[in-house]
Amino acid sequence: MKKIKEYYENEIVINKSRFIGIIIPLSNDYQVKDILKELNKKYPKATHYCYAYVIGNKEKSNDDGEPSGTAGRPILEVIKNSDLHDVLLVVIRYFGGIKLGAGGLVRAYVNASKEVIDKADVFSIETHTLYEISMEYSLYDSINYHLQKEKGKILDTIFEEDVKIYFLSRTLDKDMLNEISNGKIKVSEIETQEVYIKD
Repeated sequence: MKKIKEYYENEIVINKSRFIGIIIPLSNDYQVKDILKELNKKYPKATHYCYAYVIGNKEKSNDDGEPSGTAGRPILEVIKNSDLHDVLLVVIRYFGGIKLGAGGLVRAYVNASKEVIDKADVFSIETHTLYEISMEYSLYDSINYHLQKEKGKILDTIFEEDVKIYFLSRTLDKDMLNEISNGKIKVSEIETQEVYIKD
């Protein structure tokens, strides 16, 4: 699964028609109506405001007056083929006076969608778990040494009655930690977090 964090925009011209591709991260589908209103203000008097979005398990596309299946659906397919989630992709068209035909329209909307995605910083999303690892002081050096070699990140270490290490990782080898400590450590899962990794 991949996501973007910011707004991106790109323009192409095909046979005198302007196609402005815009991709925007979404946190819910209720935002779509407001975003489209804002884009209508930013790009007044455009001929078409075609769009598609994928959020959670919802997806929708809209041809906005273009011949059925020539705009919204191709935009949606580009989003899905890019494995992007929680995004709205709008392609705004200013008609240049030359008709493109159904095949030409599909190609134009696909190209406008692909080019704005190519411009965007895309992140792969991994689910990581935050672990609390509690231990006696005598075990701290060996456990800390092992965690430095694990794929993950030590976020905090608290020295109180015991030592607590807060470790964020996609996978944690709990068996190895138990072996190193002779079963004398306690590992608790605190929460899961989405981690963005730049493609």
